Parts: sequence; C-alpha cells; structure tokens
Amino acid sequence: MASLDWLIVAIASFIVFQIMFQYLSARISVFFCKGYRTLTDIQKTEWNSRVVSTFHALVVGLLCLYLLWFDDAVNADPIWGEPTLVKLNVGLTAGYLISDFLLILWYWKAIGDIYFIIHHSTALYACYYVLVSAILNNSSICGQERTKGKQQ
Repeated sequence: MASLDWLIVAIASFIVFQIMFQYLSARISVFFCKGYRTLTDIQKTEWNSRVVSTFHALVVGLLCLYLLWFDDAVNADPIWGEPTLVKLNVGLTAGYLISDFLLILWYWKAIGDIYFIIHHSTALYACYYVLVSAILNNSSICGQERTKGKQQ
C-alpha cells in the first residue's frame, strides 16, 4: 500500500460510516426491528450509532481474523511481514473513529460521553502513530536489514 493510500481508505471509510448512520441504519432497522419506529429521536440516534459500531466491529474483526488465519506474509513474520492489509484495517478504523467522534460531538445530548471522547482520541492517536510514523512502512526495510545481517 503506497504511503498515502491509507488516507484514501480512511476518507472512504468515514463517508461510508456517515452514510450508514444518516440513511442506511434507520432503513435497515425499520425493516428488521419493528420496535424501531416507537423509539424517541434520542433513542434512534443511539440505536443508529450502535448499528454503525457493530458493522465496523464486524468488518474490522473479520479482516483481523483473515490476517491471523490466511495472510502468509504476516503469519510468516508478524513483526516484519508485509503490512498492506494491516494498513487497510487501520485506515478503516481511523475513518470510523473520526466519523463516530464527530457524531458524538454533534449528538452530544444523545450519545455524548467524555470517556468516548478520550477513547476515540487515544485510538486515533494510535492509528496516526502506526500509519504516519512509518512504523509499518519501515518494517520491511528493517526486516531486510535484519535478514542481511543473519546471512553474513
């Protein structure tokens, strides 16, 4: 994954999660959960937020399981393996976190909580650190140097 491809993934993820919250969650919920119509606006906001959160957890969790079970590069060398799908997963998470962070601020009366703000802030910092600080970008270079050192 090129150096800024994760940013495109994060932006796309942000847009998808906003669309899910604003439009899709209510439509899906009305279809599958008849009681959704009886909820107050505040309850619907919290419900929609939880639907999006659950969808995010499923997507990212399934991708993590795929990486764990089937990604040969990561399984061969978890520290120095090719991090493309890992970056994709972190980019998806960053987009979700930004989306949810803004929704928490916008709908503070319904879903606002200082602990969510702290959680999202620290998680976003972790995403930033992993993606921007080049830990994953330099890992394959370090791995090659490590391998060269063993061959000598």
